[in-house]
Amino acid sequence: MLHALLLLTAGAARLPPTPKAPSGILGAASAVVSPLLSPVYRLQAPAQARVLGFFKPGGYDGAASRAAVQETVKSAPVVVYSYPLSPFCTEAIAVLRSAGVDESKLKVVEPGAEWFLLGPAGSATRASLAELYGQTSLPHVFIGGESIGGLFTGTPGLKALVEDGSLTALLKAARAL
Repeated sequence: MLHALLLLTAGAARLPPTPKAPSGILGAASAVVSPLLSPVYRLQAPAQARVLGFFKPGGYDGAASRAAVQETVKSAPVVVYSYPLSPFCTEAIAVLRSAGVDESKLKVVEPGAEWFLLGPAGSATRASLAELYGQTSLPHVFIGGESIGGLFTGTPGLKALVEDGSLTALLKAARAL
């Protein structure tokens, strides 16, 4: 009996934690802000990259930036493009950590402090994310090299994966736990 209890306890200790649900306040803010700003960001991101590219030796190189993004996305089991000043980004990283993501398997890429503070390289990265995956807003989360979107938006987004219980399975498949 004691042996069986020890085995059950040891097995339970290896189960990944249940991921926390994203903040309801941020969800409400996203529901209002995302539909309003997404069309603006779709136009603004490539324009910002091209304008700021004038200040970079060699100018804006979209092909090189897209290649760098594609390489980065595959460089770790979980990659998050993030702004350190964004509560949506810090919440997405917190959700992933609450799901038990191994810190050595999580790569956080910060192209700048926030979208309006990006330099030439960060602007090119953001434009490339839009061209490749259709999303200009950050966070932008990749699991196993695949875009899952942001905290509340995307294909399907972290919130949807937490709610339907599939986040843990995706993280296991990517060997991120």
